Amino acid sequence: MMANVNEDKVAPATEETPETARTATADPAQTPAGRKPIQISRDDLTEEGRKKIEEQAKRPIPDFEYTLAHQENKEGSRLVLTFEVAREVYLGEQERLLSDLAKEVTLPGFRKGRAPLKLLQLRLGDDVVRDTVGSIATNVLRQEQAKQQYELLVNPQVIDYQEPDGAQGVLKLEIELELQPKVEPRQYTGFTVEVEEEPVTEEMVAEQLEELRRRNAVMEPAGEGDAVKESSWLKVDIEVTNEKGERLDHLCKTEETIYEIRHGLPEPIREQLVGKKLGETAEADVENIVTNRRGEEVRHTDHYKVTVREIRNEKVPELDDEFAKDLGEYDTLAALREAIRKQLEEREAERRRNAAAAAIYEKLLEANPVDAPRTMLAMQQYNLIMEDSYQLQRMGLRLDQVVRDTDEYMRAQEASALNRVKLNLLLEAIAKRESLEVGDADVDQEIAQMAEKSGRKPLAVRARLEAQKQLDQVKSNIERRKLVDFLLANNEVKYVPAKPRTEPAEGAAEAGAQDDSNAASGPQAS
Repeated sequence: MMANVNEDKVAPATEETPETARTATADPAQTPAGRKPIQISRDDLTEEGRKKIEEQAKRPIPDFEYTLAHQENKEGSRLVLTFEVAREVYLGEQERLLSDLAKEVTLPGFRKGRAPLKLLQLRLGDDVVRDTVGSIATNVLRQEQAKQQYELLVNPQVIDYQEPDGAQGVLKLEIELELQPKVEPRQYTGFTVEVEEEPVTEEMVAEQLEELRRRNAVMEPAGEGDAVKESSWLKVDIEVTNEKGERLDHLCKTEETIYEIRHGLPEPIREQLVGKKLGETAEADVENIVTNRRGEEVRHTDHYKVTVREIRNEKVPELDDEFAKDLGEYDTLAALREAIRKQLEEREAERRRNAAAAAIYEKLLEANPVDAPRTMLAMQQYNLIMEDSYQLQRMGLRLDQVVRDTDEYMRAQEASALNRVKLNLLLEAIAKRESLEVGDADVDQEIAQMAEKSGRKPLAVRARLEAQKQLDQVKSNIERRKLVDFLLANNEVKYVPAKPRTEPAEGAAEAGAQDDSNAASGPQAS
């Protein structure tokens, strides 16, 4: 009935929303009495909002008298305010709302605007009570907001109310506010953390050089007598028959190009094909398992015959000065080696920096309790799920194809979201206390560095950032970098030798990958 009072609604899951993410969306909370909360628009708590309400009602809105009977802080950066409002105010506001509505409503047997208010009240039932409560709650909270200047994160809501009972009764309202938490860091300097360091070795440089050689390899026609290798490119004729000797035309190919035989052919025929020469034929039986319409697994064996028509083998360049020159930036192999070593050392330094920052973040969270607002937590959890979903989509997968235990996955994401929200609030408070501000000169310097790396002019880089609305993100990155610099300078980081690498046990890699996707991690140091 009133434009400023709305019950919570849950947006339907869209086709793009992953199924797992939908479970993170909660239904509207119920009040202690089992009613849905009455939401109060934050806009209506301003003086501008008051004017709009008065324009809609076509009458001035007086400030109702009230008593703030109780206030209680709750987990999740929530504050519950209990107001008491006189019975006369409740009845008067209800009558005014009914009178306004009666002017626009036509009931059977009555002309427009002539329906008795009592009859209208009976027809509307609980709706008129909720609208009256919502209108009064908005009025008294607007006055309290003007006094206290609450930093509201979301729309407040009436979580419970009691109508006046008897002539001396009062309207009781419980209004829940979710507030921007006031974080006061207790300790963020003087910690000692250990970080493993792994010096760059000649073996590491050699591995990078070998990777460069492989990336710059060419595929050349095989010489006389050369055989098929696992890395060969092939052109082959493929003939497949079933157990009855019948040709399976949908599997048969002529001069089929296969760029990697380990991906292009079944394993049994692949094993027979390696070592074959031009014109030779490999044969093998391949067992297949298919599911029929009744859901039953059916096994059958097909016979593959593959004839080699063309072989191209990988030829990697020699590791010499000419190879370095072909890359376009180096005159000698020694210069290339030195550049690779420098790059590896820069990566290692960045890894150590990130590891040190992450270790200090853990100490910060242990030493500084932070109350994470539910709204921030839910949004962060949703973002984490969407990040996972996006990464999997790029690989052609869906979240529900990868996540084996939805409940376990959601718990892990909730824990990760909780850590991130707490850490971000804590870091913001530290940056504010230490006045780690980002000035125009900082932004200009950052853009100049970006321009130098990309080979563009700073003005063009700034224009692109502004057009894509990424300038605030640049400022945020600079502030985070300043904060990390501050934390590293004011806490002790001990570097210890890295533990020897061990080969993972069978199946550990897969388990580790799933653990990594579920891990509760903090922001990267930049």
